[in-house]
Amino acid sequence: MFKSTIGPSAAAPVYLRPETAQGQFLDFKKLLDYNQGSMPFASASIGKCYRNEISPRTGLLRVREFLLAEIEHYVDPEKKQHPRFPEVRDIVLPLLDKETQLSGKTVPQTISIGQAVESRIIDNETLGYFLGRIVLFLVRLGVDRSKVRFRQHLANEMAHYACDCWDAELLTSYGWVECVGCADRSAYDLTVHSRYTGASLTVKEALPEPVKVEEWQAALDKKLTGLRFKKDAKVVQAAVERLDQPALEALAAELEQHGAVALETPALADGTTRVELPKELLSISKTTRMQTTREYTPNVIEPSFGIGRILYCLLEQVYWHRPNDAARAVLSLPLSVAPNKVLIVPLSSNPQLNPIAHALSARLRRLGIANVIDASSASIGRRYARNDELGTPLGVTVDFDTLKDGSVTLRERDSMVQVRGSEDEVVMAIKGLVEGTETWEQVTARMEIFGGQGEDQ
Repeated sequence: MFKSTIGPSAAAPVYLRPETAQGQFLDFKKLLDYNQGSMPFASASIGKCYRNEISPRTGLLRVREFLLAEIEHYVDPEKKQHPRFPEVRDIVLPLLDKETQLSGKTVPQTISIGQAVESRIIDNETLGYFLGRIVLFLVRLGVDRSKVRFRQHLANEMAHYACDCWDAELLTSYGWVECVGCADRSAYDLTVHSRYTGASLTVKEALPEPVKVEEWQAALDKKLTGLRFKKDAKVVQAAVERLDQPALEALAAELEQHGAVALETPALADGTTRVELPKELLSISKTTRMQTTREYTPNVIEPSFGIGRILYCLLEQVYWHRPNDAARAVLSLPLSVAPNKVLIVPLSSNPQLNPIAHALSARLRRLGIANVIDASSASIGRRYARNDELGTPLGVTVDFDTLKDGSVTLRERDSMVQVRGSEDEVVMAIKGLVEGTETWEQVTARMEIFGGQGEDQ
């Protein structure tokens, strides 16, 4: 972690955040209230994070400052099923699980998410659901499906907060690069925050029927505790109240055997962090009661996306050259990612064509479709070529036939196939392609092919 200080004094050290997760955990109670106390629910955050990387290198892959997007999905530890799991059950993933790695193999097994959950390769439905959503997200961005794999962390590389973790790795010229992590953080974070702040970060739910439970309870003699610890009495009392059932059971045995127990506390006025409580101050006994509610600390499933790494891997995977012309590079960004969706080119510098191009540009902008006009004096082929390299997926040509009948051509970047139709037809085709309600194959099937396929006109 990056260490810094607040103000001119070095007496107040601070650390730049290495992840966005902790801010979300601090808001857990507010988020639970916002969700009307029901489980499960999730929060998400995206922002800059910082890690003290020893050797930054390889462009966007190993850096000290990076953009991280994280989801914290809170779930009942006894109910890790997911209602939308059927949506991803049949998705087939290449899984490099820990058993395969320990056997010395490097080839992942190809298996459906449903089968992986049933065989406990993937621990639970919620974790499997998010692995499925991760691969769908990456493919929608334009990542090559054949260059994605999921690798499970080994025990010796597992983060201290995780009980299971899978990395989505993308294949690049640097090899397999970890771009997305999906961890089951169990109840670690909320438990630790609760321990050190004293805040209750739990969920309470009504039981269908009351149940009889036995539990250990601790009682402090507040009068004697106040006389002995004075202003530290509240700190000692809070430490006792934070004890869980296993700790109370162990302390009860110690109290019975030795007549006193040693208890860890936050720093007291004299600087000590340990107090001794004799039987006169503390009593621990097992009681039976009828329980009508269940209280638990939620587990957290966390997908974490390294935006810079995903972007680098995507750019490397979609960059290629025309087979018949190595000087013509193409950046095959899908419409969902490309900054500009449409290039509009007047065929010539004829003053009658420019107003039509600008009117079409304004019409597309009103539909929320980013576009750019290239009215330079370069040939139309050169204008298309340089925008192919910039990743613009679609191109519209305004030519002299447009002046006669109002028709324009629509060109697809990768295939260079063009269709011709009225401005209304072309605009609706572009809208369908951008929104994902229509494919290019469907567009070419219903509109007139213009010119030779695979050649710029």
